[in-house]
Amino acid sequence: MDEVEENKSSIKNQILKEKEFKNSEFIAAIIFNIIFLYIVNNLLNWNLSFIAPNFSEVLFILNVSIIANILGNIAFLIYQKGWFRSITQIILNAIGFVAAYTLYVIFPFTFQTIAFAYILKFLLILGMIGLVISSIVEVLRLIFIILKTNS
Repeated sequence: MDEVEENKSSIKNQILKEKEFKNSEFIAAIIFNIIFLYIVNNLLNWNLSFIAPNFSEVLFILNVSIIANILGNIAFLIYQKGWFRSITQIILNAIGFVAAYTLYVIFPFTFQTIAFAYILKFLLILGMIGLVISSIVEVLRLIFIILKTNS
């Protein structure tokens, strides 16, 4: 029984363990997202052969996702409490999931080789799975933070 309790305690500690973030990480994420926002909004203008005209159908959700990430990182610069980061990250993960799912369903890409399409769809599925797992971890972290605060 002691080993089981130690394992439970170890898992709980890993979930509760908060990474020490540096403001430079948030600033770098903001800059990257601003550049990404510019790229996404200009892809159709660049007449790239693999971007289909229906890319405009996914542009709104991509913009929402990128802008939400920018705002989330700005919020993290201002306020860095664990519960706040968990809630914000859950919201950002949900928005990211919707964006990835929309890209998967509409799939505004045309590749010369079908293998590239399958690889990209597979990567989108992996991304969605990763976002779900990340959200579950954040929910558990939030629960443990709330329980720790109340005890």
